[in-house]
Amino acid sequence: MYKGGLDAVEKVRQQAEDFIADGRLQEARRLLKNLGSETVISVTNIPLATYPDAIKSAVKLIDQNKKDEAKRVLQTALNTQVVTDTVIPLPVVKAQEALKSAESLAEKKNRTKDDNDRLKASMDQAREHLEFAQALGYGTKKDFEKMYAQLNEIRDKTADNKFGTGWFAKIKASIEDFLKSSQPKNS
Repeated sequence: MYKGGLDAVEKVRQQAEDFIADGRLQEARRLLKNLGSETVISVTNIPLATYPDAIKSAVKLIDQNKKDEAKRVLQTALNTQVVTDTVIPLPVVKAQEALKSAESLAEKKNRTKDDNDRLKASMDQAREHLEFAQALGYGTKKDFEKMYAQLNEIRDKTADNKFGTGWFAKIKASIEDFLKSSQPKNS
């Protein structure tokens, strides 16, 4: 987690919001640049759909004995790249891991006191990680409220040593939907 934890993140966020309200964007930017806990996967693709047209143009230029122009057309096509970034918020990944642990315990028949303590701890960790992701701005309050409600629902279902399967399906789907919808939009 961020040095100082959730309280420190909230304090930095508030200070940045104050700077923005005062029109001090550069000071806010400097504060916010370290408020991230993520892995970014960048995939570079070459747009193969444009290659046939470039090749046709280059062939025409070669037929016209314009080899240098043909080279430039081909080089331009080769240099054209599309970069797609996928942002993976690490607190959300940690929440998913905590939920996996909790799910296996929730499905266990005849849980021991130690099992119930581990189940509670895993559920607490999942919530803490989601709260941290929210504090870091990986989603809005509305995005996370649904997941918090689902965590509460699971807690109710697992109370008094109750066990079962399928109880985590909704929250897993909510997290997956959240991760998909929170990706940067290509401009």
